[in-house]
Parts: sequence; structure tokens; C-alpha cells
Amino acid sequence: MGNETSIIKYKFNKKTKSKMKLITNFLLLFVTVFFFNCSSTQEQLLEINGKTVGVDTKSIILINAGQYPDSDSLIKIPVKDGKFYYKAKLDFPQYVELCLGESFMPLFLTNEKINVTIHSEEEFDKNVVEGGELNAQYQKYKVDNDHKFSSRIETLLDSMGLLSKSDQLLSEKAKPLFAELRKPGKPEDKVFIRKKIRDLKDSNQHLSSKAQTIDNKLKLLYKKQKEFQQEYIENNPSIVSYFFFIQDLMYHKERVDINIAKKNLQLLSDANPNHPYNTLAYNLTKAIDNIKVGKKYVDFSAPDLNGDKIKLSEKIENKIALLDLWATWCGPCIVKSRTMVPVYNDFKDKGFTIIGVAGERENTDKFVRFLEKEKWPWLNLVEVDDQNNIWQKYNIAGSGGGIFLIDENGLILAKDPTAEEVRKVLESRLN
Repeated sequence: MGNETSIIKYKFNKKTKSKMKLITNFLLLFVTVFFFNCSSTQEQLLEINGKTVGVDTKSIILINAGQYPDSDSLIKIPVKDGKFYYKAKLDFPQYVELCLGESFMPLFLTNEKINVTIHSEEEFDKNVVEGGELNAQYQKYKVDNDHKFSSRIETLLDSMGLLSKSDQLLSEKAKPLFAELRKPGKPEDKVFIRKKIRDLKDSNQHLSSKAQTIDNKLKLLYKKQKEFQQEYIENNPSIVSYFFFIQDLMYHKERVDINIAKKNLQLLSDANPNHPYNTLAYNLTKAIDNIKVGKKYVDFSAPDLNGDKIKLSEKIENKIALLDLWATWCGPCIVKSRTMVPVYNDFKDKGFTIIGVAGERENTDKFVRFLEKEKWPWLNLVEVDDQNNIWQKYNIAGSGGGIFLIDENGLILAKDPTAEEVRKVLESRLN
């Protein structure tokens, strides 16, 4: 009996030890997998560790592609004791513009750790970014670009500055216009002056002969710089190249070659499938190609003050129409819109209409208060947070607004016309 008990006990202990070993191995495997997964998760997060040097600020601001600097939805990172930290999970690599006061610098974000040192605006060029392959790519491009072009461009710009100080910068045609612009007076009264200055610039008549010589050299350098950038984009279709491309589409659209833009769009879209920048760049490129005098306007729908969706084409059919895209924060836009009130009142019963669209942020509170004060007599719609991409579609992304005169057949007659120019068109067509 004792031997049987001993044998049974031995068998039980052997099974128990075997089970315990199996459980132990399983637990070790589980713990290993668990910590590996945790480690992997941490590696897939964006982490920005930052510090400021000689900077008195409560926050660092990050502006996403297509956003406005005054948007309420910007990323604001609090700064405490000269340090800031930000963590996020990104679905795609992206670029932001890091903003401090009036200074900006691009920052390329991926799910990895990035260390940033921010200096004061006076020494913003001393900022340091460490970490991230895209940031390394951008820094290399910047060094090469500066070596080839920056010193020569700065020398020419300094020469322009000296001409300005000695009153030798402007042409004889431009001097009285700029002098008139500096005089006190209502902003509405200066719209026509600004238009004349813009016309002089468009025809290269605003500079003196000395300044024009320097300007020609600058344009040649900018052309070579553009070719250098284009070569980089073609050889490196990354998010760094997307940054250059979108910046040009938004802020240098007058210098964009539409055929090259279409080529870049295809190249970058293929290299970055399903990236949100593909839609943004497509809309911006299409707008540059479409929003021209003589081409058809782009239709859209936007809500009125009651929240009802209004389709533009239904309101302007068979009429000459002024599409006024503006914003409550855009002073020049408001000034231009005010000058259109007498024109509207004189021609509203003769086949002319105005449709206003306010580009607002977050909500319509400022918009409602503004209209209660101004009481503009035409139909006013609102575009909150670029929900319908109207600014992109009309090639004014990154700006407060724009004005477009459209004929009875839907063709664009003029871009940013003055009230006097609109009146002349209406008198010739409607009277």
C-alpha cells in the first residue's frame, strides 16, 4: 500500500511539474509578446520633445497643410519652463509649419521621436531638428539650396533695399500711387489705387530702371532655383517634395507652370497612395487650371444662415453675377465688398446679382454679428472650416478671399475687379 501511494504520488507530481513547466513557458511567451507589442506600439507614435532658448512664449503652434494661421483648430503645444512635449498617432507621414510669432519653419512628422530646439524670432535660423528621416532629407536639401542660391539672392535683395532707402526703387508712374496709398483716408477709397499698382506690377512698370535690372537678375536666380527644386521632386517624390509642391500651389500660384504641376501631381500621388495631400493637391492644381478669365465658373453648394444648402448655379442662372468670397477677419475683403453695395443697388433689378460666401472658422458667430452690423443686401452663404473646399476650388487657398465676375453663360469675366470695373461691364451689357 505504501508503495502504491508512493507511485501514485510520483505520477501526480510528474504531471504537475510538466503542467507547471508548460504554464511557465506560456507565461514567458505571453509576457514577451505583450512587451514586444507595447514596445512596437511606442515606436509607432510620434513624440516631439522640444525646448526653447531665449523665447518667452506660452505655446508652440503647428499648422497643418491647407490650414490658416488664425484657425481655431491649430495644434497648440503648451510651453512650460522652456520645454514642450507632444505625442500623437499618425496615419500618414505629414508636414506642419511650426509657428512662433511671425516666424515659421517646416517640420516633418512620422511615428518616431523628434527633438526640436526653438530660438527667438531674431535667431530663428538657429533652430535645430533632430530625428526623422524626412527632416534629414529636408535639411540636406536646404543646405544644398542655400549653397547654390541664398547668398546671391540676399546680395541682390540688399541692393534693392539700398535703392528703396535712397528713393530710387519705384518708377515715376508708381511713386505718386504709393504716396497716395500712404495718406490717411478710408480704405474703400484706396481700392482703385491698389488696383492701379497691381496693374503696374503685372506690366513690369512699377520699378525704376536700376531696380528693374536687379529684379531681372533676381528672376533669373529664382528660375534656376525652381529648376533645382523640380529636379529634386522628380528624384525624391516624398512628403518633403509634397511640401514644396503644395507651398507653390498655395502661395506662389502665379509662378506655377500648369503642365509641370500636373506632372508633379501624378508623380507624388503615385508615390504616396491614399495620402490626404493627393486630394488637396488635386483641388489646388485643378483650380489654377480652371479659374481663369474666359473659363467656366466652378459650381458648389454652401449653407445660408438658416443652415439650408444653396447651390450657386441655381441662384445665378441667366444672370451676370459677382461671386464674393470673403471672411470676417479679412480687412481688405470687407473693404472691397462694401464698395459693391451701390453697384448692387443700381443693377439688382436688371439681371445682376451678388452671392457672398464667408470663410469662417469653427462656427458662424462672428459672421452673424458682422451681417447684423453691415446689413449687406445680397444673399450670404457661409463656408465653415473649408467643408466644401470652396477656397481651394477657386484658387485662393491660404488667402482671405477673392471676387469673381461671371457672365450669363457662366464664364468668368474678371478676377478681383473693382466696383468701377464691375459697373462699366454692367452698363455695357445690361443697359
